[in-house]
Amino acid sequence: MRSVATSICLVILVSGVAVRAQTSTVQPGPEYKILDAWAGDWVIQGEAKDMPSGSSYKVYWTLKGQRVLGGFFLQIHTMWKAQGTVQYGLVVTGYDLTKKTCATHGYNDDGSWLISTAAFINERTCIETGSSYFPDGRVQKWRNTWDFSPDRNSLSVKGENDKNGIWWTSFEGKGVRGPEK
Repeated sequence: MRSVATSICLVILVSGVAVRAQTSTVQPGPEYKILDAWAGDWVIQGEAKDMPSGSSYKVYWTLKGQRVLGGFFLQIHTMWKAQGTVQYGLVVTGYDLTKKTCATHGYNDDGSWLISTAAFINERTCIETGSSYFPDGRVQKWRNTWDFSPDRNSLSVKGENDKNGIWWTSFEGKGVRGPEK
């Protein structure tokens, strides 16, 4: 009886592996190339401020993105260096074929996390809107406007935060694709 049960388990296991092997050949379609806008190594430098009337400070921001899970998703490791502190994060972005938007979930080493959606409004400009959630219960609505060069090897980005229904500029920067120097 034990050998029959073992045989049945082995057949189920092999069948599951065979089915998984057949489905793993699925490749993302050309629509998923949109994720490559943030692939590779990006270095972005700019200025940020924490309040609409606050003083600005320098920011050094890196993004290291690579396709994962069969190419259907982009995983980005982030580093934001400003005012003597460094924050690390992990972001995963996927593409929604129906809505034609990128959906992102991100997590930071200070316990904060974010959800956003992004859509290209033309060949070079993408608007990302989202919310950040902080461990103290605070929620911050924000949007980023990403303007890429025609070859997508440089960009400018403008970040805005919502304060009581009024949008104000919280970050402006320029970036280049390539390794850190």
